[in-house]
Parts: sequence; C-alpha cells; structure tokens
Amino acid sequence: MKLTADLLESFYTTMVRIRRFDEKVVELFNAGLVKGTAHSYVGQEAVAAGACAALREDDYIVGNHRGHGHCIAKGASVDRLLAELFGRETGF
Repeated sequence: MKLTADLLESFYTTMVRIRRFDEKVVELFNAGLVKGTAHSYVGQEAVAAGACAALREDDYIVGNHRGHGHCIAKGASVDRLLAELFGRETGF
C-alpha cells in the first residue's frame, strides 16, 4: 500500500469520524442514556483507520470491548452502531 496524499486524507477523515462518534458516546453515557457501559476509543483511532484500510470489502473484523472504532473504519453505519449502544432492535 502506497501512502498517497489521498490515502492519508482518508485515514484522517476516518480518525475524525471515530473520534466524534466516541466523544458523543461518552457524552451520552455520562448522561445515563447508553445501555451498559462504554469503553472510550480516544487516542486509538489510527489503529482502526490503518488496519481497516488494509482490509478487502469482504474481510471481517472482530472487536471486543472497544470495537466501534473498527466498525466505523470498516464502513459500518454509525446510526446502527449507535442504536446498538442504546439497546435498540435497529442496532447490529
């Protein structure tokens, strides 16, 4: 994989998307709106952006208690991911 300007911009965009989602999740968790617990991904956004950029569309990822960064980097719907955190049927 060659690190072109477009690819680096894509990494940055993905990292910002993950960070903004995570900041919102922490805000919602602190307000008591998230079911269960929330494990912050802040500071680890580059891990997901870089790892998932190397995956093919038909590759799978498996996360544990901080899997939302990888899901977002792989292109998952943030609406469905948020619904999952809220314990809604429309989540994953």
